[in-house]
Amino acid sequence: MADSDEKTRNVPTLRSTETTGERRTSWAELLNDLAYTAIVMQLAMRLSTSLELVNVLEFLLLYVPVWWLWNGQTHYATRFDNVDDIVHRLLSSAQLIGLFILGASISKATEERSMVYALAYASVRAILLIDYARAWWYIPETRPYVQVIGIGFSLSMCVWIGSIWVEPPYRYGLWALALLIELGTPLTSGGKLHVDFPPDVRHLPERYGLFTLLVLGQAVTGVVTGLSGSVFFPNTIIAAVLGGVIIVGLWWAYFDRLDDDAVRKLTEHRDGDEPASQPAIRRYTIWLYTHLPLTLALTGYGVAIAKAIEAVDQPELPRPVHHLLIGSVATYLFAEAVISLTTLHSGPSHVSFQRGILVRVGAGLVLIGVGIFAKLGALALLLVISGVITVLILSDQLSPEAPESTERVESGMGK
Repeated sequence: MADSDEKTRNVPTLRSTETTGERRTSWAELLNDLAYTAIVMQLAMRLSTSLELVNVLEFLLLYVPVWWLWNGQTHYATRFDNVDDIVHRLLSSAQLIGLFILGASISKATEERSMVYALAYASVRAILLIDYARAWWYIPETRPYVQVIGIGFSLSMCVWIGSIWVEPPYRYGLWALALLIELGTPLTSGGKLHVDFPPDVRHLPERYGLFTLLVLGQAVTGVVTGLSGSVFFPNTIIAAVLGGVIIVGLWWAYFDRLDDDAVRKLTEHRDGDEPASQPAIRRYTIWLYTHLPLTLALTGYGVAIAKAIEAVDQPELPRPVHHLLIGSVATYLFAEAVISLTTLHSGPSHVSFQRGILVRVGAGLVLIGVGIFAKLGALALLLVISGVITVLILSDQLSPEAPESTERVESGMGK
């Protein structure tokens, strides 16, 4: 037994075959999340310098690679993580150093530090590919999956490295191309490999919840920043309170319905039955990628609320701040509706899910209407948004109680 344990101690472990027992986010993953916390803060600080269209587009160009790096590390861990694998721990530590450098380059990532940003990204991705190479070597049955990931990510990494020899703005076009390659890589197998080697339902939803919470922390920082940069007059304090109410509501809307049905349903379809698995693959893919606009919106809200608090005494909120505040909350609600839609179709339909989707879409449309037709000061606008969010939460709480995720999916009644 001791010899067997020693052989598996420092090698990747296939976690897709595990369906019972408990699995928690590892301490190493939480350490990694701290680096992303700092990086998201740097991204928010960069966006706060200017809300002009060019700066917003640059923010998007820099944010998506960060989100995708986190995804890459998370999806490796959900399938292959072994807490006793010292080699993987050392590789993760090297990735952490690369993330430090990437984060430090963000403030000037489209100026003099663009080469640093590109090389830091490529370095973190290269280390992940070493992890995947070890999985390919030690777990032969996963080689079809690793081969797809390896080809796509390697091609993207070469584009990132090659971009340093191309002058801006064409350099940023290559970054966008590299991102499209990576974002599309998991889809190139038609989803079959997701069924053969599904993510761990005990692990992945928690990881996405933690990243959402990480980004929500940036919104909390926005309230603190706006309040600390202002005089403590009643209007300022009321604005900060309303901003906090919105944060609690956004947290409540997501975590009170931390849907893992799309992930769970995918895991249930490990029989390789293509007609049955395709809907599950689509729902899982939508669930996964919808977290990008959701976390983007939270980051934008953190920037907008800080500026709204600082502008609380102005008769009208500056239009860029107005649009960012409305747009970020509305985008978050629409993303929430899409995530809830994947739950609705992953098991027996239930009135609470139907109602939740309609209320989220309706709330988002109300806010878009306010954004288009109303010109309000900070306090009035925050009061409207907090009121809409409060109505949404009350609607969720007054809905009939939905069955547990495992109960819904395992009933076999999903569409």
